Amino acid sequence: MTKNIICGLTTFLMGLQAMPALAGSSVTDRIARYNVVWNTPSRDASGVMPLGNGDIAAGVYAIEDGDLYLLLAKNDAFNYSGEIYKTGRVRVSLKPNPFQKGKSFRQELDLATGSIRITAAEVVVLIWADASRAVYHVEIKSPTEVSVTAQPEFWARPDKTRDVRLERDGKLLWYYTVGDRSVYPEDLKFYQVEHMAAKQPDPYRFNTFGNLLECPQMKLDHGLLAGAGKTFDVRIHACAKQIPTTDQWIQQIEQQAAQRLDTPTDWERHCRWWADFWDRSWILAADRTAPAGSREQLRGEAEPSGKRAEADGGALASQSYNVFRFLMACQSRGRIQAKFNGGLFTQQLRTGSPDGHPGAVRQKDGTWLTHEDDRLWGRRFTFQNQRLLYWPLLASGDFDLLQPFFNYYRDLLPMRTAITKAWFGHDGAYYRENIEPTGAERDCDHGGRPPKTKPGESYEGWYHDYYFTSGLETLAMMIEYAKYTGEEDFRNRVLIPFARQVLLFFDRHYPRNGDGKLRLEPAQVLETFWIAVNPAPDVAGLRVCLDELLALKAGDRDDLANWLQFRSEIPDVPLRVVEGRQLIAPADRWEKRSNAENGELYPVFPFPCFGLGLGSGDIVDWTMRHRTNPDAFGNACWTQDQIHWAYAGRAAEARDGLVRRFRIASTMCRFPLYGREGPDSCPDFDHFGAGATALQRMLVQEAGEKIWLLPAWPASWDADFKLRLAKGAVITGIVKEGKLTTWDIQPRDRRSSVVIGQPQP
Repeated sequence: MTKNIICGLTTFLMGLQAMPALAGSSVTDRIARYNVVWNTPSRDASGVMPLGNGDIAAGVYAIEDGDLYLLLAKNDAFNYSGEIYKTGRVRVSLKPNPFQKGKSFRQELDLATGSIRITAAEVVVLIWADASRAVYHVEIKSPTEVSVTAQPEFWARPDKTRDVRLERDGKLLWYYTVGDRSVYPEDLKFYQVEHMAAKQPDPYRFNTFGNLLECPQMKLDHGLLAGAGKTFDVRIHACAKQIPTTDQWIQQIEQQAAQRLDTPTDWERHCRWWADFWDRSWILAADRTAPAGSREQLRGEAEPSGKRAEADGGALASQSYNVFRFLMACQSRGRIQAKFNGGLFTQQLRTGSPDGHPGAVRQKDGTWLTHEDDRLWGRRFTFQNQRLLYWPLLASGDFDLLQPFFNYYRDLLPMRTAITKAWFGHDGAYYRENIEPTGAERDCDHGGRPPKTKPGESYEGWYHDYYFTSGLETLAMMIEYAKYTGEEDFRNRVLIPFARQVLLFFDRHYPRNGDGKLRLEPAQVLETFWIAVNPAPDVAGLRVCLDELLALKAGDRDDLANWLQFRSEIPDVPLRVVEGRQLIAPADRWEKRSNAENGELYPVFPFPCFGLGLGSGDIVDWTMRHRTNPDAFGNACWTQDQIHWAYAGRAAEARDGLVRRFRIASTMCRFPLYGREGPDSCPDFDHFGAGATALQRMLVQEAGEKIWLLPAWPASWDADFKLRLAKGAVITGIVKEGKLTTWDIQPRDRRSSVVIGQPQP
């Protein structure tokens, strides 16, 4: 125990030292410059700081003149309809209270070790979620004896139920159980695929989740754990399992908690995991033109207006990039993909109005705190948003974090194939915007029902009616993963079966014109252009996916023959002319327009038919200058402007937009890297995923066999980077004072493929 605390203190003290220059630093020093530090306790539950191990996560906050809290979450804590609830909250109280107003206080998110350290009135608290097992540790070390209590706290769930609390063998445990109920049978009946109940398990029925609280230095006393001493190791075990009886779940979590823990050894292993994670890749940037004394100076909180005010936009972009990567590591190693609308880090938010937040509680000052289980956009896994969390994980080399995303859509393939057959009467599998864990859909058409319009029939259009792009983009991401990793098992078990069904849907669903070319109608351009013909995203997606599959020689002889024939039937990406110059059009034609997506830029990213590396950066540039929705939402949320500026080779535009994006913060919570509410929820993770992808593409782009280095990097930003590329390549480099001073690529035989650009003024 003492060794563990000393290890934590040593790392904490290292974080107080001045950070070295960008290049030539250790893994710990590289990432520690982006730690988030608070020098006062939080005022209420809106002041949480995040940590997690990929499957479990917690929002940690210490209240001034109050106690320490952990708001707990787990990746698969589903209720009967697919909402992800919190698994509880633990309250830790200390006497004398180190969080009293006026006492010294420092709370630091230590990215290098995936932990939070609080030093308050000489009491040190180290909080971490073990990278290797589903347990949190709250380690306390005091120079003098303190009294400590720990207890769970509960609230009425949105479905009006409450968790069950038990005391067993000196420990506290609690759970929420779904029981024998689920929306799954209703979803199957709706799509007339009741037979799939025997083939695809119900994802919600009998799900039970909760925690077990224990501490070797405490005893059960009047319903809580209590003890006195100088050192404590409070442990919170987590478990979620679909299991017929709660007795079986209790047995499961008790067996889990009974496994031997060696906290110092576990901590060392935990730190090694995080060190390996940070050594996979990195991007460090700083604006060398920032005023003296402000370079790489990052604040722990945003301004009251909800803006980050740091002068160094390069460092701000890098912190946003690296903290987002940390948050994905904290919530994308479980069974289910991380949700765009807060993931595991939804929290109580402070708001001026309860509108849109059922269950919000009014505070003494007239503001409101939202409900613990609340999140905007609810249970949706909205693909337009979800994908942006996972695109940047390719270049960062976080292939393990991509697995829940791919597994989610791969595992639903049999259900989507059955639904396609029942709904449209032909083979293949379509994926609309919102696909639930049951395989069903949400938010289709005016009444929630997906339409059955056949080619040639009239239709009105709605946000998701003919949004079939999701399957193509998932396929494009799978292809990129196969190119990056070369994993034969993934290629054969995941990529090829998925490609067969998604491409077969488009082949069977749409007719051909008189010239033999596919005519995509009824169709739409994402959520924005309705009643369209040959939408640019779908046409580009079909072209790119088929070209890549044929180049990879993926599939058997019949697959390749079918795909080669189908490729010859795909129309050209629609273009139009403005002021005598070509640019990409959203579709061949459309009738209605809504929402704020630039669908005409999808043939640049995520389906690269145009771009600097393809010799058509001028078309991308002209399309960007005439795009439908420039800088929508003030460069927030799922907008992709900075990604597309990077593909146009325009460094200044990409840089300026990226800084505007990352200056956005929430006025509803304390943590400065959660984005804001509107149009998505807070935390808003697609906001940071889009920015992370842009930052990567500013440094490196691939086009065919060529690797473009610094295609859109600003000369005002110094950089130190390590990124992953296709065919297992790793590229590193240092930009200093407007010049690429050092670079390397492994394996060395890829060096001849690199085209070196120059940082741009």
